[in-house]
Amino acid sequence: MFVAGVDGCRAGWVAFKVEIPSLASSVELVDVPRLLKSRPSDLLGLAIDIPIGLFDYSRACDKAARKLLGQPRGTSVFAAPCRAALSAITHAAASQINREKTGKGLSQQAFGIISKIKQVDDTITSDCQHWAFEVHPEVCFWALNQRRPMAHNKKTKEGIAERIAALRPVFAEIERHLANRPSLVGADDLLDAAAAAWTGLRGHGNQVERVCTPERDEMGLETTIYF
Repeated sequence: MFVAGVDGCRAGWVAFKVEIPSLASSVELVDVPRLLKSRPSDLLGLAIDIPIGLFDYSRACDKAARKLLGQPRGTSVFAAPCRAALSAITHAAASQINREKTGKGLSQQAFGIISKIKQVDDTITSDCQHWAFEVHPEVCFWALNQRRPMAHNKKTKEGIAERIAALRPVFAEIERHLANRPSLVGADDLLDAAAAAWTGLRGHGNQVERVCTPERDEMGLETTIYF
């Protein structure tokens, strides 16, 4: 039995898996849509670093997460696209659709992961949300760090070091996993997946919290961010 945290990367999706109850950890590439369509019998919980539940207006959970993190880490919580923008091929087209639906354009950061948002949006159901839920790594690290945001950007040497320090008490082998991570998986990708997995553990132990009261989108999906 295991829980996992997953994060998008150049290789697809990287999963940080934690066995229950031993807490032994492992890292592998996974197919998130396949997991959502056909949940493995031994998968207890899946924490996904991707927006789940989309609207033609700003999501309350994104606003709450930005407020919780403050500046500058709050800028890592960018506005999720509306559902209609997911099929756009170019950033310009996606931004135009988003502007027509919501009154606001779409950031390059959001467009950079739009294909992965679509993968999850196309496959997740409200039934899946009994065991699969949205996280944001910077909110997870905030909680890990005694409810204080990380001081440095996750892609810097200092940012990587402080995130390792936050995770080491929970996952003793985090540095070994970093050294042996799959090709096309960045250090920040793996650390984000590990932070998500920590929230998956909290969910399994009924200790998980959320940044705000959930909303429901037109598909019936619960929309909030857990930590």
